[in-house]
This record gives sequence, C-alpha cells and structure tokens, in this order.
Amino acid sequence: MIARAVYLGEAEQVPTKDDKELELEIVRNLRKRCVESERQISVALEASPLDLQDQLNQYMDKRINGDLIYLIQ
Repeated sequence: MIARAVYLGEAEQVPTKDDKELELEIVRNLRKRCVESERQISVALEASPLDLQDQLNQYMDKRINGDLIYLIQ
C-alpha cells in the first residue's frame, strides 16, 4: 500500500484467460484496500477492445458500476 504505482504485465504472445482473471482480481483487491484506507486509486489501461468503448465511456461518466464492465471475454 505504500507503492505509488503498480504495473501489471501479461505475456502478449500467450494471453490466457487466467492472466486477465488474475489482473482483475489484483485491481479489485487494490481498490478494496484503497477504499478501506481512504486512498485514491487510478487505473490506466494499455489497450482495450473497441467493442468495450461504450461501456468504458459509461463507466468514466459514472453511469454504470465497474462490475458491469466485462473486461474478460
């Protein structure tokens, strides 16, 4: 919790569903710990599929909850 940045990498040549599930679990746990300690969290995505842009826009506009974004396909 003292880190200013956390970088999550993945094997681009062998992207597996397990990698994405682990990444999502890490981000959710970080968010929970930040909320508990009243710290802010920001998440930056390297890239996301074009078909998720509408959901990302809605999330950024606070029209939907993050649980409604399906980042794992």
